[in-house]
Amino acid sequence: MKTFSTIFLLLFGSLAFSQTHPAPAEEERAVRDAEARWVGALDRRDGAALLALLDEDFLDVTWKGEVRDRQAAVAAVSAPASARPAMTQALQDLRVRFAVPDVAIVTGVNAVSSPSPAFAARIRFTDVFVKRGGSWKALSAQETLERGE
Repeated sequence: MKTFSTIFLLLFGSLAFSQTHPAPAEEERAVRDAEARWVGALDRRDGAALLALLDEDFLDVTWKGEVRDRQAAVAAVSAPASARPAMTQALQDLRVRFAVPDVAIVTGVNAVSSPSPAFAARIRFTDVFVKRGGSWKALSAQETLERGE
């Protein structure tokens, strides 16, 4: 009887869990989408979109070693075009892991380039997302310059 109740709990307990929480594949897609929207906001210099993606407690350690909070990150994106050259970014080697159901860790490479002034760089990053109010918010970011030209 004990074996039957254990199997019953495992079978129907996991079924109940899957009905109340999205499948991990759905959560991974949602986190990848948030990461893509983040890059899109940077490319468009869209401070409002970036503000919506960053958690109130967001903290970033840039590839230069500077520490920025949410306000500083948004201000840097919203700076005049002369202060920040136009660039293209391409995310590569993305890996999404979940520490717990509402915390995701994303690692990857951001290949950044600009025609004027001409430069190209690969920036390896780790981003931590937290699910708040049903949406994924960036809580922390760390960038390391892999190579620059």
